[in-house]
Amino acid sequence: MAAAHQVQRTAASLANTMKQLSTGQRVNSGKDDPAGLIASELFRSEITASNAAVKNTVMANAMMNVAESGMRNISNLLIEAKGLAVEAANTGTMTPAQIEANQMQLNAVMDSIDRISGTTNWLGKPLLDGTLSAENGGALFQLGPDVVSHQQVTANIESTMTAHVGSPSSGTLMDLRSGGAASLASNPALADRILNSAISQISTQRGEVGTVQKYTLEPTLNALQDSIIALTEAKSMISDTDYAAAVSNMVRDQILLQAGFSALGLMNQNRTYAAALLG
Repeated sequence: MAAAHQVQRTAASLANTMKQLSTGQRVNSGKDDPAGLIASELFRSEITASNAAVKNTVMANAMMNVAESGMRNISNLLIEAKGLAVEAANTGTMTPAQIEANQMQLNAVMDSIDRISGTTNWLGKPLLDGTLSAENGGALFQLGPDVVSHQQVTANIESTMTAHVGSPSSGTLMDLRSGGAASLASNPALADRILNSAISQISTQRGEVGTVQKYTLEPTLNALQDSIIALTEAKSMISDTDYAAAVSNMVRDQILLQAGFSALGLMNQNRTYAAALLG
């Protein structure tokens, strides 16, 4: 009975070792290591959440790149528009027809700015039409493994539509269109002041987007990736199979199991001989 019991224990140990080798996990259930299981599951949860945070951060950075690209194109158009305004102010050599031609180009520039502002989007979400302005709550980015305020960042992207960009005191880009108070034919100086304000406004907004990317998103991404490496190493130390030890245990259990079966066989033979003598 003792030999049979030992064979059962050895078989159970061998089965557990084979399970560790096949799954790659030292802790496969609570009975293997209760404290280790608790720590391993907590680490696994943290790693999963951190991986999600990495994905969030990468997506946030990509979205900001799209917004910055749209604003860069708008900035280029505004600089071109300023050149048109400066040319139109040279009434000593510019004819009314030339000024009107510049105005037509300026109207096209304003149309392009509105078109870029309305079509620059991220997965269907508009980025430059004021949807993500501070007044509307901005864009909330979840950058950490826990849904708490200090692991979230809000980025504000103000509207770049011609009705909203310009100077509070002088007017908006809308006033530069034909017939407006700052059209090239009526007041090129006012047009120039509005354009200067618009260029500064868009440049400032691009700088704010870049600041969020450089000093928030990129450092957060690096920290998350370092954290995932450390957490994975810690989890591995607790729950992963030590293959050298497991293989050694497997060989030991196989030898013990063979020896146990041999012993049981000999015992059965001895019992048969004893029974024959008694008969």
